[in-house]
Amino acid sequence: MADRKPLYYMGDSAQNSRSRNRTGPTGWAAADGDASALVDAADTLNCDEFACASSYNSGGMSSDEGGLNPALLPGGTTPTGAACIGTYAKKHGSMVHLFSLNDTDPTFSEVCGRSAISGMHNQESMGNHFATFMRDMRIMDRDAYWLDTRMDDGGTCTYGIGGGQPVICELAAERHPWPERYRPPPCGQGGGRSHVRGRRQAVRPGR
Repeated sequence: MADRKPLYYMGDSAQNSRSRNRTGPTGWAAADGDASALVDAADTLNCDEFACASSYNSGGMSSDEGGLNPALLPGGTTPTGAACIGTYAKKHGSMVHLFSLNDTDPTFSEVCGRSAISGMHNQESMGNHFATFMRDMRIMDRDAYWLDTRMDDGGTCTYGIGGGQPVICELAAERHPWPERYRPPPCGQGGGRSHVRGRRQAVRPGR
């Protein structure tokens, strides 16, 4: 939460697919990834993006579609993953690290990130924690929630350092207004909601 801004849940499955396909089109991870990051022979390379496609913060969601954070190349009008920070996972000794694509360094002015990583790590790191969080917190479309990555303001991870401790991310739902220019109609006219409901932790095992 370095910029202290929430994510907003987006529940439209068709829009989810559009946003995901723009930030990580089919074949992108296979073309730009490194097989050394795979766990075993059954593993495949996946595109892991942030912000996630199921949020209005997704870089793949255009402003016309209600997106808060479209990833646009200079002069472009359609969101694209090419405007995100691009990395790939590669084994370096006994560890897996992220490397910049095409020997380019991010400017950190990018509004999103995508990485070609192990499909097993991508799909199993959160398990069903997010779905459980959504159910328990009763998150609905446009509800705000927070993802605490446990990074300090200097970019240092405060968990999982030196000893194989798990990296722990915390999801929290709390009252937060919808951005003014995207604020929904008043209650009774298709309006959204905000809630204070508590917290739930999701654990990403150290590896």
